[in-house]
Amino acid sequence: MPIRTVGIIGLGLMGQGIATCLLAHGFEVIGLDTDKAKFRATQLHVARELKELNKQLGLAPKILATWKQRLHRAEGYADLASCELVLECVREDLALKRSIFAELEQAVPQTTIIASNTSSLPITLLQQGRLAPGRYLGMHWGEPAQIMRYLEIIPGKQTKAAIVTAAKRFGIACGKEPAVLKQDIRGFLSNRLMYAMMREAFHLVESGIADIETVDQSFRNDIGWWALLAGPFRWMDLTGIPAYAAVMEGLLPELSTGTEVPKLMKRVVRSKALGVANAKGFYPYTPASAKRWEQDWVQFTYEVRKLAERYTPTA
Repeated sequence: MPIRTVGIIGLGLMGQGIATCLLAHGFEVIGLDTDKAKFRATQLHVARELKELNKQLGLAPKILATWKQRLHRAEGYADLASCELVLECVREDLALKRSIFAELEQAVPQTTIIASNTSSLPITLLQQGRLAPGRYLGMHWGEPAQIMRYLEIIPGKQTKAAIVTAAKRFGIACGKEPAVLKQDIRGFLSNRLMYAMMREAFHLVESGIADIETVDQSFRNDIGWWALLAGPFRWMDLTGIPAYAAVMEGLLPELSTGTEVPKLMKRVVRSKALGVANAKGFYPYTPASAKRWEQDWVQFTYEVRKLAERYTPTA
């Protein structure tokens, strides 16, 4: 069954971005949030971001003319019964997600695909005890969802192969380059790679090897320079495989293997820092500089997408 109508549960920043992406690609979207004000916020977000998408990448006139008619507010789970796919986009709370699924699966047909946008929880855990568990899977989106090509698709142990195939086809229809995992694992692909890097970054700072600015600078000017074009394996192909084996022999035993949240991270969290969201993070910000960083990130993402499409086309 082709996916035409998509339900989104949770209309925070991630849900709003996904809604924008879907509307930009012609889908019907039904949004549900316990905070009724979030739907109005979603309408405003979509209007602003579709305008920017059209400016940056170009959209079909029909998309711009019809998106308001294709965005609907759900009053309850029963309003999602017409969806071929429902995406859960709430915070990383296992009990909350399970409670949502328990109500949702009573309201939608058993043919409806149910996906979680969890960034780390095992999908196998989420589908335990569910009705028709074979239709559950993970769909991990990136932010800003309407610009990035990133999408991970994660099957749980009980997920049917046909559901994975349908999810991949849907991702491609959304302009993504879906990465489909062969099996479930906590953190999936990109987060496991990213958190391994972050652990080492904290270790270097806390050990006095370099300060935060220098670690960021080194990362940007090396890994950040090639990672869009080539992943780690392609990069080794491009730059000579044997040298990496030689370095691994001496370096791997000395890398951080810590299992605790770093002390620096705990200290920054205790200070109530949210990053640019409240102009307080690992770096000092003013409200104006925080806003500039947010704007630069969005513009950079558009430019990176154009570069990616030039060198690593999806088709």
